[in-house]
Amino acid sequence: MRTYNKIKGSNNRIIPDLGVSETVGFIIIFGITITGIAIVTVYGYPALLNAQADANIRNMERNMIVLQSDVNALVYKSVPYKETTMQVSGGVLSITGPDPSVSYINISDAGGPLLTAFVDGEFPLGSLQFLSESGDVAIALENGAVVKWQIGETGQPYKPSVMLSKPRWFIDESGGIRTMVITLIQIYSEKTLSTSGISTVQMKIEPLIISDPDGNPNSGDESSYFDNPPAGNIVKISVPITDRYFRGWGNYVYLDLKQEDIPESLPSPWEIDNIQRLIIKGYKITVIAL
Repeated sequence: MRTYNKIKGSNNRIIPDLGVSETVGFIIIFGITITGIAIVTVYGYPALLNAQADANIRNMERNMIVLQSDVNALVYKSVPYKETTMQVSGGVLSITGPDPSVSYINISDAGGPLLTAFVDGEFPLGSLQFLSESGDVAIALENGAVVKWQIGETGQPYKPSVMLSKPRWFIDESGGIRTMVITLIQIYSEKTLSTSGISTVQMKIEPLIISDPDGNPNSGDESSYFDNPPAGNIVKISVPITDRYFRGWGNYVYLDLKQEDIPESLPSPWEIDNIQRLIIKGYKITVIAL
């Protein structure tokens, strides 16, 4: 309580003590503490979680590029088996099996589809894919490329995907012949696989039949490669617009293969002109374990 005293020489004026009540002081300090905790909870903790989520995404981007190097060793260096241990955090790493209703690539020329071993020429890709805990970011090793997709800021399911690391496709103009080389890599697993935490990805390789001109799988004309001049000297490449990574693949075709500016609408199929020779090779990467 506030007390009052008489002070000599002050004409008997009564003035209050200058001390502050302990209760009032405690309330003020407690209020400041609660306010500080509230500010940290509302602003600091979510920022910390976002920073951790971003670190997990960057870590998985690096992991996928490491796996891409493993796949390249299997395909281009004749290594029969590869194994890589990595940390999967902030989401789940799983196998999306080859299913044309989910994702495929179609390569054709002026005469029609060239991947005749598949229905309508639709080569089902399959992928090794990481999906974040919130479900708003996906990173995939698909057809020899590392691609990333993120949900739109307003909640729409489509946002332009990007290609983090490119496949080994190229156009060679040496020798006076404009030759395009495409490697098709299908990701496959005999069982459903998914993991989080410490993961050991085990992979093996085998050739994959992509060409069957007569449509009879037992006639002996099946092949894991295609090597011919494309009809009309045109190569058409397409993936379904419903594919998460449609934009990433389209950007790659336009910027790296066609070497043209990307059109706003990005129509499909994407045509590449003046190709005098086309080489396509098919491989199947089987993921044994995660």
